[in-house]
Amino acid sequence: MKGYTLIELVLTIVIVGIIAAVSAQVLVRGIDAYTLITNRKDALQHARVGMDRMIDELILLNSSKISSISDTKIGFWDDTNALTNFRRTSQGGNLVLYRGDDFLAGIVGLLDFDYFKSTGAPAVWPWDVRRINIELTIQALGGVGSIPLRTEVFPRGFMYNNFR
Repeated sequence: MKGYTLIELVLTIVIVGIIAAVSAQVLVRGIDAYTLITNRKDALQHARVGMDRMIDELILLNSSKISSISDTKIGFWDDTNALTNFRRTSQGGNLVLYRGDDFLAGIVGLLDFDYFKSTGAPAVWPWDVRRINIELTIQALGGVGSIPLRTEVFPRGFMYNNFR
């Protein structure tokens, strides 16, 4: 009588189990890598959108439009002469980036503004601001790191006029 012995069946099941376990590990690592890349790409996109929005609006300001300055917030009158600001605030246990009442980016690790006079010295008063350094860090979902962005903005005409 021809057939398989119990030892052959057990060996086959063990080999198939080993192949399945190795394949599952490869699949799980691939999914983890995809999730990491996707979360970091999304964080980068949110950071860029928030930073671009700040740059686009701050570059149009002149010193008379800036109402208040601090390390974590800049207040100004926008092109419709409405008083608004860029700030980091708490929402649902996370720090998020807002422009007035508009949500710009979530899970903000850092939002820092530094202001400088035309001489390059730190500015203390809004009317002295000629250059604004912005540092923005967005945390990626899943705790897979953070995306830091830095830039400097010369509000309207200040880069070429009255800047040393």
